[in-house]
Amino acid sequence: MRFLIPAALTVALGVATLVFWPTGTIPPASPDPCTDRVFLEGDGTFSWGSVTRWRKGYVTAFHVIAEGTVKTGPPVTSIGSLEATDFAFLSGSDPKADPATVPVLAGPVTLEGFPARATARERVSGTVYAPDTVPPGIWIILDHPEPLVGGFSGGCVRDRQGRVVAVIMGASTMDLDGRSRHFARVIPIRAALREIQGQPPTAPVAFAGRPLPSVLAWPDTRNRQ
Repeated sequence: MRFLIPAALTVALGVATLVFWPTGTIPPASPDPCTDRVFLEGDGTFSWGSVTRWRKGYVTAFHVIAEGTVKTGPPVTSIGSLEATDFAFLSGSDPKADPATVPVLAGPVTLEGFPARATARERVSGTVYAPDTVPPGIWIILDHPEPLVGGFSGGCVRDRQGRVVAVIMGASTMDLDGRSRHFARVIPIRAALREIQGQPPTAPVAFAGRPLPSVLAWPDTRNRQ
């Protein structure tokens, strides 16, 4: 989805930058979006969610695509679902891909999705915190002062190199070190590939002694008729 300058020229450009802009820095370009918004129609209901761009297609949370048929957004359908894990491979993705080709989820990350019924993407930074008690879920502790809201479900998680490595499933808040901290529960794509190819879901090495938040239900993004 996202996807040589000679060494002498590189050095020259670097020197020129020091000469002409000694006190400023050029901010890095923002990465391309890794999520799209979907609007779904079900049996008397309408709902909103996010789908993650991965390889030549999409992946998402199973509960997003299970809400109905996509009416607005990428015309995706499930081509492989893990209902208990809450993960779905959608049109154009590759459930047979080698799990080892997907980087391990670790360290600082960026989450992207469409909060509630918003039409604009939002990005939130965080850090991998600990495995969930139910594998292969992973908790990410957010830098954001507010919790994630419904609509982020199915959105992407990027590692520090900008690579898509996981999908957002849920959120929670917990008192930690005397203050409220917000968390996101995510499923690594690497783990979902292993599971859909026949291996039982497993958790990574546990982070000993870390309290884990309980999963809270997203705010309902559906309209009922």
